[in-house]
Amino acid sequence: MTSALPADYFATPSVARVQDHLDGGTDNYLVDREFAHGLRAVAPWLPASVRINRAHGPRILTFFARELGIDQVIDLGCGLPHDDHASLPDAVRRIVYVDHDPGVAAHARMSLAERHGTAALHADLKDMPALLAADRVARLDRTRPIGVLLHDVLPWISDEAARTALAALKGWLPPGSALSLTHATTDTAPDTMAGLAAHYARASIVFRPRTRQQIQDLVRPWTALDEGGPATTASWRRPPLHPDLDHSHAYAILASPGDRTP
Repeated sequence: MTSALPADYFATPSVARVQDHLDGGTDNYLVDREFAHGLRAVAPWLPASVRINRAHGPRILTFFARELGIDQVIDLGCGLPHDDHASLPDAVRRIVYVDHDPGVAAHARMSLAERHGTAALHADLKDMPALLAADRVARLDRTRPIGVLLHDVLPWISDEAARTALAALKGWLPPGSALSLTHATTDTAPDTMAGLAAHYARASIVFRPRTRQQIQDLVRPWTALDEGGPATTASWRRPPLHPDLDHSHAYAILASPGDRTP
């Protein structure tokens, strides 16, 4: 779990830094901005999609605390910190930010870990045993429920890695826990998503948006906490937007590792 930066770290686009730029952040470099320009040329709605996904995090944290009584959270694939990380619901006592990008992990340690109740961890979702055994995660109280954010993470890993990670989480989480998942989809703009995947591939980045059915298949072992199945991220527990106004191009899912209703 070393946080050493690769030699070419600042010479090639980083998903986290590209997302940061698309969301209006400043923790990015020329190589990221130029790459993001190509993404926007393929999908002009992409910045709106990134902002919708980002805004879903604070909503879920509030829902965890107020509706499910969950006050400790693991944010897997947290990305670069924004102002939303500073406004945690008062009822969330502890949150562990985790990312496999060493630059993100280093940034999180500096800007987040000094805040009361927060910790940052450099770890890879593809090595769940090591991640779950890490001291910062092990300090969470597993006699009480734990919330997990898995927002815009699974599109960047294979089906096998996604299933393995989800199975490890399901077996590790205590009763009453909950998983919040967001996932880019090919359902609403398949040709555009294929174009985005092709653009990412030019930087040797594999991007795997999935259909609604494929996403549901990944979380099938879990107990769904939303009636009617996945909703778009923008319309999760809200009145649905007109399709032309909903730039999510992603689904949001809330699930439990065991049998429990919200």
